[in-house]
Amino acid sequence: MSVLKKIDRYFEESIVVVLFATMVLLTFAQVLSRFVFNLSLGWSEEISRFIFVWLVYISAAMAAKHRRHIRVEVIDTLLPRSISKWFGVLSDLLWIAFAVFVAFNGYEMVTMVFEHGQLSPAVQLPMGFVYSVIPVGFGLIAFRVLQGIIGRFRGDDEMTDEEKLQRAIEG
Repeated sequence: MSVLKKIDRYFEESIVVVLFATMVLLTFAQVLSRFVFNLSLGWSEEISRFIFVWLVYISAAMAAKHRRHIRVEVIDTLLPRSISKWFGVLSDLLWIAFAVFVAFNGYEMVTMVFEHGQLSPAVQLPMGFVYSVIPVGFGLIAFRVLQGIIGRFRGDDEMTDEEKLQRAIEG
């Protein structure tokens, strides 16, 4: 498997694992220091909160990649596959439009926060870094939904799990 395919396949998953592990370690350190050493680490709570926000947005992109978001499937069950496929594309295009809209406005908000120089209370981290998850997360969502549309027209949805596995092995 080429490097680009590995990045495409495991990008969000890798980031989510690292973020989640870091959040758990920081939270554990906070609990340990508070109840064992009677010392509060204010910075660990703040960083854990920021990591959690990033974790949510990157996980949303991961869910979009695997087509695991909640959606109404009544059209898929009532209409023939050839017709329901187009309704799915339409809903995905609307989702992409929304994600691009939010990413664009999120980018404007991030630049405004950086210009104002807002800092987090405990670690004095520029809040623009925290808010930058909005354009990054929604940009990833738009990209992954677009990949899903392309995959649908390539016939990825119609393959069995064994065929998908074989295709992945072959690279």
